[in-house]
Amino acid sequence: MELEENAVLKELQNIFLSDNEENIHDAISYIHENCSMKMVPLLFDLLRSNKNKTIQNDVFNCLMDAKDAQAVPLFIDALHDEQLKNEKKHLLSTIWQANLDFSQHIDVFMEILLHDSYENALEAFTIIEVCAEKLSDEEKIRCKTAISNAMLNEHSEKQALLQATVEILQ
Repeated sequence: MELEENAVLKELQNIFLSDNEENIHDAISYIHENCSMKMVPLLFDLLRSNKNKTIQNDVFNCLMDAKDAQAVPLFIDALHDEQLKNEKKHLLSTIWQANLDFSQHIDVFMEILLHDSYENALEAFTIIEVCAEKLSDEEKIRCKTAISNAMLNEHSEKQALLQATVEILQ
């Protein structure tokens, strides 16, 4: 069984390295229907190597349906990946729609909320909102303190977003 899965992984990898857009879309569909955790890194590799927006949208739609908690670190790594910085907003949107528990990584989303563009901060806000109920009281206090400190220095369009974040952490 392991040998067969490795052969499938190798075949998917070869397809993703090709220029055949139709085959790439078919391979993404195959992963969407038959996904194992070993296939998920291939999707992130494809995001790095293929900048075709249609293909990337297919990948994000597939990742949105990732339901295995083992995918969480892969998403977090992707957020820090310089090769994916132009896809960060879409990646953040995919994260909150995936319905996985990202509460252990609240600091990553707080950093984005406080220091990234408004668009990325808005997506991070949504993730924080989804995670809020799973945070300990101590984590909530720590987050609210960081936001309050940032609000003293933030005099931009993010002010209302930061205030809304404090409210969801109550």
